[in-house]
Amino acid sequence: IYYDNAVIKIYDLPVLFLPKLSHPDPTVDRRSGFLIPSFSDSKNLGAGFDIPYFWALDKDKDFTLRNKLFASENPLFLGEYRQAFKKSNLILDFGYTEGYKKTTAVKKSGNKSHFFSKFTKNFKGKNNSDNSIEFTVQNVSNDKYLKLYKIKSNLIEYEKDTLENSFIFNREDENSFLGFKASAYETLKDDYNDKYEYILPDVIFDRNLFANNKYGSLDLTSNLNVHNYDTNKFTKFLVNDLDWKFKTNNFASGLKGNWIGRLKNVNYETKNTSEYKDDPETEFFGALGYLSKIDLFKNNNNNNYLLTPKLLLRYAPGKMRKDNSNFRLNNDNIFSLDRLNSYNNFENGLSATLGFDYEIKNNDQEFNFSIGQIINEKENQNMPSSSSLDEKLSDLVGSTDIKVNDNLNFNYNFALDQNYRDLNYNEIGFNADLNPIKFDLSYLQEKKHIGNQEYFKTNLEYSKGNNGLFAFEMKRNIITNSSEYYNLSYEYLNDCLRAGLVYRREFYNDSELESENSLMFKITLTPFGDI
Repeated sequence: IYYDNAVIKIYDLPVLFLPKLSHPDPTVDRRSGFLIPSFSDSKNLGAGFDIPYFWALDKDKDFTLRNKLFASENPLFLGEYRQAFKKSNLILDFGYTEGYKKTTAVKKSGNKSHFFSKFTKNFKGKNNSDNSIEFTVQNVSNDKYLKLYKIKSNLIEYEKDTLENSFIFNREDENSFLGFKASAYETLKDDYNDKYEYILPDVIFDRNLFANNKYGSLDLTSNLNVHNYDTNKFTKFLVNDLDWKFKTNNFASGLKGNWIGRLKNVNYETKNTSEYKDDPETEFFGALGYLSKIDLFKNNNNNNYLLTPKLLLRYAPGKMRKDNSNFRLNNDNIFSLDRLNSYNNFENGLSATLGFDYEIKNNDQEFNFSIGQIINEKENQNMPSSSSLDEKLSDLVGSTDIKVNDNLNFNYNFALDQNYRDLNYNEIGFNADLNPIKFDLSYLQEKKHIGNQEYFKTNLEYSKGNNGLFAFEMKRNIITNSSEYYNLSYEYLNDCLRAGLVYRREFYNDSELESENSLMFKITLTPFGDI
């Protein structure tokens, strides 16, 4: 579309005159040319101007070059190359800057750069198997570079604190799965003695050995994992899991029952680790359980009621290794035979899990409630205290989901101490779409053995007519009585104009990154650009 003597207006106020102007109409999918430019200003880098250029090299490849110019700092050059092959895709992303013009004790000299790439391929193999290959490279020259320049990439988020370089191969057919992964990780945090760790290889093989009406089903999972970290610490594990599930027994009373079992074989060799012996070891773990439940159903005045009491009897002989993880008991794992879900450890002892699920349905309305508690034969000090499974009686854990209608939902997860008086875990979520008001509220509290955090998050939107939108977002740490961030914004939008005023406050200090207040007025003239 071509224009002669074009006048661009904002709220009927002429702000720009262009003798000649052209842009592609909405039916054009790809065309080389300048993309939306933008201005920015930050406390760490000052004012900046971004001019991206899109180059459509061919129908299967393109390149985007972004030159980010700063008033008081050296420019930042960014590029992204993308190519699609018949059954694969390639993305290359890079950036470079000479760094700060004026250095201080905090703002150190030196250039900064990054290179990211990702290659993926899917193909068919023998026996009609599905195969995939993925190759990932992530590299930066400076730990604070991503956050400082707020690098926007399809391959990584700038808030990440860990870089990954990896090769992955997966093969899957009707009865088996094979996965191979080799990876190297680099942390961008300051408080690590060694920035690098390596997992090479990490191999998973899973196969269904049999499934029939007489003996149930049996699955085999094998995992080989070699891990090198903290410079001289080394672990090598070969773990084999056999999972058995017997056919369901249906009794005349309405009771249903399943025998379930797991046998775990752990073979390991380690060096310079405090958790394991340096000599090669072979360990066996196992558990047998019986899961029984009954469905009690009732229909009354178009309301469907379903009450399902459940009982899991579980016995695991032998010993277990001390577990120092932050594992938390909840309704998703309380009736599992392997609650820890650890590839090299297993919960032992005799226990019974009691609980029930309760459900009410009526047209669009739904109410779900689940609760459960574990009774152990004796205390197990090798279980993590965060789980409460180191006691004879665990926390009483539960969850509630309420759907009033398509626009109003509420959920609540909790953990009640074994004394049935203290709530050690509270997680509340509430979201509503009450046109023209929409809001999401969430609250999390962890106490005693579960953790030590408490915060509140809110997101509120108010639509004023068809064009105006007010928004407010905040996260507040209740323990420290301080806000981590808050955003306040107003936007006006129509078919060709989007204008907004945004205030953001970020509370952080991280070496050369300072906390910032930002007040931004943004105007987007579709499809010309934004300021």
